Amino acid sequence: MRFHPLGWLSPNAEVLLRIRAAEHARDAEESLAHMRQALERGRLHAVCLYDDAEKPRGFAAWRWLGDEREHAQVIVQYVVPVTPPALGEALVDYVFSELLRTGNLQVIEARLRDDSPGIRTAWVRHEAAFFERCRMARELGRVPVPILPIPPAYRLVRWDETLWPQIEAVILVAHRQNVESVAVPEASAEAMVARLHRACADSTSNSQWRSDASLLALDQRGQVLGYVAVTAAQSEAQIVDLAVHPDFQRRGLGRLLLGRSLAFCHAAGLAAATLSVSSSNPARHLADQLGFLPVACGEVAIWWRDGRQLAWRPAL
Repeated sequence: MRFHPLGWLSPNAEVLLRIRAAEHARDAEESLAHMRQALERGRLHAVCLYDDAEKPRGFAAWRWLGDEREHAQVIVQYVVPVTPPALGEALVDYVFSELLRTGNLQVIEARLRDDSPGIRTAWVRHEAAFFERCRMARELGRVPVPILPIPPAYRLVRWDETLWPQIEAVILVAHRQNVESVAVPEASAEAMVARLHRACADSTSNSQWRSDASLLALDQRGQVLGYVAVTAAQSEAQIVDLAVHPDFQRRGLGRLLLGRSLAFCHAAGLAAATLSVSSSNPARHLADQLGFLPVACGEVAIWWRDGRQLAWRPAL
């Protein structure tokens, strides 16, 4: 076998990507145009795999998220269906070794959109964990949002920026114990703190902060126990984050926060709400209960240098 690194989209790579598009009943032209442009601008790295007869058998492409080159995202890893699994494994091994050349690498996120021979086996061997990530949506007009009573021990208030120190404390402890910080690298505790600060402060983005639907759960002493953060674009609300301090989970606070937030979104005239969640997250079950339906799901393999994904691998 032979690996040919690509600085541009070669004819053989185009052939492989057209075969892949046909398998998924997709229009190849738009994706090829994006791939070609990203390669030419140096935003994407790619390799073509050839067998011993010099026939093109596989293609992989990856990119770095951020200038620090800590987070690598493998967006395509494809081999033609008749290819021996050993070639698919070799393709993953090649990409893995290339990424490891960067000393700053902390996490690899590999999309598993294709059921290509050998690909999953290789990621299992590299001790990756596998997660299904879904974008879920709920219409707010047709089915009423349940208005849940607030237990006497708690109270809900709108997002209060004077409580940022307490909010940050909940973010850090909740996300460090949350599957999302493993399954979604950009949802680490520190990244979520920065993301929510930007969401509150940025008045120029397409998604506007909804202070009317972003809520805090407090105890009777005014201590923050949990929160839901919401932005909106046009007529659609996006649940940016929902978290409850681990000491107060399984008491209905997450359901209360999300249910009340959806009611405020509906009252404000928003037509739908969306959220993104991994299947291993208890929030997925909560979303199901509150009427969210999956609209786009995809499986990913996740590898962390520090091995945090190992806790989420099934026992072999």
